[in-house]
Order: sequence, then structure tokens, then C-alpha cells
Amino acid sequence: MNKKIFVFGNGNLSWENFHRFYIEPLKGTAVSECEFIIGDFAGTDTMMMEYLKDKTENVTIIHMKDRPRYYVNTFRNKASKWKTVGGFVSDAERDNFGISNCTHFLAIDFNSDETRKSGTLKNSEKCLSLDKIRII
Repeated sequence: MNKKIFVFGNGNLSWENFHRFYIEPLKGTAVSECEFIIGDFAGTDTMMMEYLKDKTENVTIIHMKDRPRYYVNTFRNKASKWKTVGGFVSDAERDNFGISNCTHFLAIDFNSDETRKSGTLKNSEKCLSLDKIRII
């Protein structure tokens, strides 16, 4: 596997923007040859899980607590082979795990403005500072 892609983003992402900013950039990528790292939060994370569940076994769900808040139906699909890594004590610890274990990232931020930086923007900036490759 040549790409380890950390996928993250806002919880209020629309279905249309998910396709535009997450699915379109993956076109031309051999998804089955990539590894995906995804959180378990509503929005981007859950939409990406649903998209990937019948496309690849190479997914790790990272989460707080003892089990993911959301997990896809695994009946007769590739998600039955997915891994979970959990027990993180903070969002930052969980996100740092994803950032340190990826080679690439896929994210778009809709929630930052001049008074507030979202976690998505902070994670994107950290990925770029560590020379992770943005999929666009």
C-alpha cells in the first residue's frame, strides 16, 4: 500500500459537498490499494465509512472511549475486516494518531472564520507542516 490517507472534516458537511470535495478527488485512485484512517464523528467521517464499506478492507477507525460512536453495517461487505483503534483521551490525541500514521490527507474546512479555527483547519495545517500530501 502506497497511500495511508487520513480523512477528516466538518460534521455539518452536506451530501453534495461530500461528493465534490471527498469522492471526486479520489477518482483515479485505486482505493483498494490505499489505507484509510477515519474518525467516528458525524458528517465527513460517517459518510466516508459508508462510501468505503464495499470498496476496501483497508480502513482503521480511530475513536474515543471503548468503541466507535458510529460504525457501518458489516453484513456481506468489506467493512467486516476493518480495524478500530480507540481509548484516546482527547480529540487532539486521536487526531495526532491519524496525522502521525498517514502519508496523505483528505479534508476540507467549511467552519473556520476570522474568529475561530476549526479542528479540521488545525489538523490540515499540522498535516501540511509535516509534509503530508493533500489529496485534491
